[in-house]
Amino acid sequence: MKKISPLKLFLGLTTLHMLATCWGFFSIGAQTTSGAAFWFHVCAWLFYSFAYAVVTLIPAWLQSLLARTINRYTALLALTFSVIGILLVRSDLMIYDLYNFHFNGFIWNLVTTKGGLASLGTSDETYVAIGVSVAIVILIQLFAWWLSTRMQSFKPALLLTRPLYLIVLLAFVAQAVLYGISDVKNNGAILDSATVYPFYKRITFRSWAEKMGVQTVRHSSNHLNVDTSRIQYPLSPVTFSAVQQPPNIVILVAESLRWDRLTPEIMPHVWQFAQQGLYFKNHYSSGNGTREGLFGMFYGLYGSYWSSFLHAQQPPLLMQRVQALNYQLDLRTSALFSYPEFNKTLFASVPLAQLHEAEEKLTPWQRDQQNASEQIAFLRARDKQRPFMSFFFFESTHARYDFPEQAVIASPYLKDVNYWGMSRESLKPKIGEFKNRYTNAAHWVDQQMGRVLDELRAQGALDNTIVIITGDHGEEFLEKGFWGHNSSFVEEQTHTPMVVWMPQHAHAEIERMTSHLDISPTLLQALGAPEDSSSYSLGLSLLTKQSRPFVVVSDWHSIGVQTTDMKYRIPYLHHGVDHFVPTGPHDESLSASAQDSLMAKYQPLLLQAIQNCSRFLALHKDKAS
Repeated sequence: MKKISPLKLFLGLTTLHMLATCWGFFSIGAQTTSGAAFWFHVCAWLFYSFAYAVVTLIPAWLQSLLARTINRYTALLALTFSVIGILLVRSDLMIYDLYNFHFNGFIWNLVTTKGGLASLGTSDETYVAIGVSVAIVILIQLFAWWLSTRMQSFKPALLLTRPLYLIVLLAFVAQAVLYGISDVKNNGAILDSATVYPFYKRITFRSWAEKMGVQTVRHSSNHLNVDTSRIQYPLSPVTFSAVQQPPNIVILVAESLRWDRLTPEIMPHVWQFAQQGLYFKNHYSSGNGTREGLFGMFYGLYGSYWSSFLHAQQPPLLMQRVQALNYQLDLRTSALFSYPEFNKTLFASVPLAQLHEAEEKLTPWQRDQQNASEQIAFLRARDKQRPFMSFFFFESTHARYDFPEQAVIASPYLKDVNYWGMSRESLKPKIGEFKNRYTNAAHWVDQQMGRVLDELRAQGALDNTIVIITGDHGEEFLEKGFWGHNSSFVEEQTHTPMVVWMPQHAHAEIERMTSHLDISPTLLQALGAPEDSSSYSLGLSLLTKQSRPFVVVSDWHSIGVQTTDMKYRIPYLHHGVDHFVPTGPHDESLSASAQDSLMAKYQPLLLQAIQNCSRFLALHKDKAS
């Protein structure tokens, strides 16, 4: 009997392993579908599981061709790359299930940048779980290779491998045709869920269908294609007026702090401060992640500019003005200034020796406590004849949400956080306890902020000090389907508290929409910049009475435009069709007629937001296609 190549058998067995691994993608994509959409996901699951398995075995196949035989090196390559491939797919599934995006530049940056993985707050249990999972995958693949070498003459093995290619081919054709038809008919059930599979390749035939006389349904035409290679910031030189007594500036930013944690029970110190200063109740971050949130805060620009400013290491106008006025600087973080790369953007003009990071060996709550003590020490030792700027980034409220026992106000709380194997389903039964961790961490951050505020009061410094207290972005706890941040522009991920102490301004509670983009022009105008901020920012002063027609939030690949009655997402760069549809202001789904009405109503504003993404680029091209 003719023998089957062990590599072919191993491909079949690896495909079975990959099918089991990719079942999670199928479950996510098909969970609310029926009919054609369900069968689309069956076919996509079969084809892409096979495709991923094939990719992992290419090195072994090439080696066997060069060696003209299958030897131990073939086995080593097959085992090594199949294990790596399966683990990568499994990791990607966990990322997608929790955050609604695949392994991307953001995750790569997280893995490769110093402090990136540490920022997740992983525990020993997480590393143990990872080790166990790796060992299980290795054992399964070792058994698969052993079986492949023993089944070469086994007749049922022929029955397994022969129809495999035909089934895969039929699955590929079926899912491609179903997707193409959905593109023609603008069927969101398939278009919205197809990209659940990593590297999903869209195949469309809209143009051919139109030539054949088939009536097609048009997609929204709002897309960006931004060349971020050159910057022109500010658009023209800014002329500052003289400031007799430049105000001190204190900026306190808590990681992942969303608006509804600011209550008298959870954050009493900041709450009391809000009742004395300006309390912005409808305030939004400029992003759903730290990078875009702080970038918008310091530059007053959308997150679409991040890469350009990072490559140019262009500091914000705010820091240039502060340094030109000879401010004393106290810049500290309980995370790292290198992740994200704020040492090359926000503080690119500041010597590294002046960027203070708490000791890495300490836990996040201890780092916040240490930084608060050192910030207070700075306030006491500073030269009172010169103005100062103090920036403090708190880390306790970042997942895994860290706090000491004395900060516990919400019980029961989850005792340990194991990221490996975490999914939305596994989180559901314990999401309340997880959220209690977050609440306790927010309470601890409030205690440290209270210490700083008490010191400012004791010195009488508030008479000439602007104080800003906010979060870099929010945090979701499955309220809209996901956990954490960086996955969508829902309220829980973008709505942050905003408290401003502005000397000589009475207490007020402001209901109009404001944005992190407004912080930079507010501070710059206090330092002598012209009231018209259009040449140096996309924001408005927080002190203006002018209502903004929309706010913009960003993530690593798109912007979200939010008005008083609509949210709409627009990608920076697109491949094929990104089937985003508008939602209500609180993320509620809308009928097709309501969507069409809002899109028509706000089309000029959407085009303005698109143009703003390249406004500060030299020789920019505004392109809506």
